[in-house]
Amino acid sequence: MSKVPLWMCLLLLLLGSAAGEAGAATVRPMTLEELVRESQCVVYGRSVGSRSFWDSVTSTIWTETEFLVLDAPKGEVGRTVRITEPGGILGNTGHLIPGVPQFAADREAVVFLYAAPGNRLRVLGLGQGVYNVFREPATGDLLARPSLEAREIVYEEGRSLARGPGEILNTRKLGEFLFLIRRRASIR
Repeated sequence: MSKVPLWMCLLLLLLGSAAGEAGAATVRPMTLEELVRESQCVVYGRSVGSRSFWDSVTSTIWTETEFLVLDAPKGEVGRTVRITEPGGILGNTGHLIPGVPQFAADREAVVFLYAAPGNRLRVLGLGQGVYNVFREPATGDLLARPSLEAREIVYEEGRSLARGPGEILNTRKLGEFLFLIRRRASIR
């Protein structure tokens, strides 16, 4: 019987522990009422720029996106907000974290935000907390559409964990959506 070198045992132990830390992003499905209630502020804005940076505390790349505030139906904010999310590209290294929203330059969105450790504003509920704003070509109306088209159904050993079969999220007229957020924010 041959002996396994100590360095090989240490390598296998290290790889095994690293694999245990890797995992998917998991978040509970949130209704619009929950997004409004649990967010500290809600902003309708236009992304004007972003930058990625290395954070030695979390050992990951983060991306900070600046939004010009067009409206704030909940909370007190300035003319701009900086939303910071994990992931991004820095030099030749990229970190992609499933479920974490990414913002394209010069795009408008309604975002549900919370104050996170490290003096950061983050999106509540991962992609659930982002409603992309676009102009309907036929009518010219501004509409807000959830960045997630439908809730994903998750199964565990044949048992559904979702509330309903592929619950479809609504696209709404932007003005009505902002009014609805204001009204729900005032009901505490």
